[in-house]
Amino acid sequence: MIRLLTLGGVVLLAALGAPLVGCGSADSAEGPAELPEVSTGTPPRAPLRVRVAPVREAALGNIAETAGITAAFRVARVSAEVMARVVARRVESGSRVEAGHPLIELDATRVKIALDEARATLQAREVDLAEALRELQRAEELRRQDAVSERQHDALRFQVERSTSARDLANAALRRAERELADTVVRAPFAGTVEKVDVQVGDHVAPGAPVATLTDFQRVRVLAGVTASETANIHVGLATTISIPALGAELRAPVHSIGRIADRGDGTYPVEIWVDDPEERLREGMVARLSFAAANTMPAVVVPRQALIRRDGELHVFVVEGPAERLEASQRPVRVGRQSGDFVEITEGAAPGEQVVVEGLFALRDNSPVVIDGTQGSPVGWND
Repeated sequence: MIRLLTLGGVVLLAALGAPLVGCGSADSAEGPAELPEVSTGTPPRAPLRVRVAPVREAALGNIAETAGITAAFRVARVSAEVMARVVARRVESGSRVEAGHPLIELDATRVKIALDEARATLQAREVDLAEALRELQRAEELRRQDAVSERQHDALRFQVERSTSARDLANAALRRAERELADTVVRAPFAGTVEKVDVQVGDHVAPGAPVATLTDFQRVRVLAGVTASETANIHVGLATTISIPALGAELRAPVHSIGRIADRGDGTYPVEIWVDDPEERLREGMVARLSFAAANTMPAVVVPRQALIRRDGELHVFVVEGPAERLEASQRPVRVGRQSGDFVEITEGAAPGEQVVVEGLFALRDNSPVVIDGTQGSPVGWND
């Protein structure tokens, strides 16, 4: 006779009056046999297809690359310094001038009158001083004869001092009038090119009114910004290659200055490079690409920039390890150094000869199984 038994939710078949298979007699104290353990583990993960690149040693070609903007070496908005009417324009837009060349002439009639007055005043003050000196000299002779009191002598001495001060004031007024006469001709403060003239003949200008704009492009400033880590390797005098895409030109010049205050907008530190341009091909606002040359060519351990991933505030790479039939990507924290184009120096965390993931790393976790789908070629911008 067959009876259905249930044990722990499992249906068992047993012959009535016969011992259970695998058990002792019906009176056995051991109880029912143990059931096989059912595995509760997760199924193995499917390997992810990734592309890799070798960690290798290479000589650093460039410390960093960044974009910059060209600017005139000097720009001046030349202004009038006296109030007068414009009587002549001596230059036009595009005129090339030397330092001191006349730009604008102003009516000097009133200034010449003031100059004549200042000369006459000075002459009168000099006469007054000469008379005061003679009176003092006579008083000193009479005082030796006790013919003049000390009070009278002091009064004459003070008169000499007052006459001297009046003469000096008249002399200063004369120099001021002479300067104002010279300022009726507005001159170029340096050699350059006139960009525009702001006044016409007949205009009345006041002191401070702009009359012309002058630029100097014989030398050009290239303004750029670098990160805090890059400033550690960039110094004044460092050779720099400046590419100007608009002109298809490539220039070379040393770094002139590196700022110590970061820009509030992007956090970079200002770098300025002076480039000689005697042909004046460069203009204000041209985009420039800067490559800072390395000061040394010692080999460095490098990886492609796309091999780096930031997790938990630190930079990591995934290194492919294990036998060919069972490769895994291990996550490692790394320290980085200098940069050159698309490649980064690794100072700690990876060794030459290892393979790092460059495509597919965002789906990876530590020790993820992987299948290599291809290998990236040699770094561009680095020299063996």
